[in-house]
Amino acid sequence: MEASAAHLEIEPEPREWQPRATWVAARLLCGAAAFFFAAFVFAYFYLRSLNSNHAWKIGHVSAPVGFGVAIVLVLVASAVLMYIARTQPARMTAAGTAAVLLALLSVVLQVIAWTTLGFGPSSGGYASVFIGWTAFYAVWTIPCIYWMQTQVATSRRVARTKPPEADPELMRAETEACSFFWTFYVAIGVLTFVILYVL
Repeated sequence: MEASAAHLEIEPEPREWQPRATWVAARLLCGAAAFFFAAFVFAYFYLRSLNSNHAWKIGHVSAPVGFGVAIVLVLVASAVLMYIARTQPARMTAAGTAAVLLALLSVVLQVIAWTTLGFGPSSGGYASVFIGWTAFYAVWTIPCIYWMQTQVATSRRVARTKPPEADPELMRAETEACSFFWTFYVAIGVLTFVILYVL
């Protein structure tokens, strides 16, 4: 019986593996996001080229370009600030907090933009892709904000209390993973803007 219990015991993963695992996890998450939003890219070009019964745009369907520009600029600024927070640990709290607030502002701007639309998801293929794509992008942004805020809060706590269990290498890896994914996600947002507002 004792041998069987010992056999079921699982050894913990070595701590030195965690930074590499975090690095890989961030890249896998980027792949998941890319495949998810690729569905909207496909839907956009497929429905636009098909244009069944001239239903690509039904009625007056026009995206609010001003809001689109504001959202993409806020997102890019947030990604730049998160990169600064990653590369300059002394500025982590200030730059990271600003990155979080700008990311939150992008969601608020998107919600306001939806209230100005003169069309709904039934106003043709473009309208359905526009609303679906922007809605899912805003929803995915919220966990990103939580992740960034977690990095900022952890950095602030460690700087203030200096706990003995803090692992600087792991913290750097976590901040790098967060910044890398957020930059990749903002790049998807720029692609969103180009396809939905420019093309």
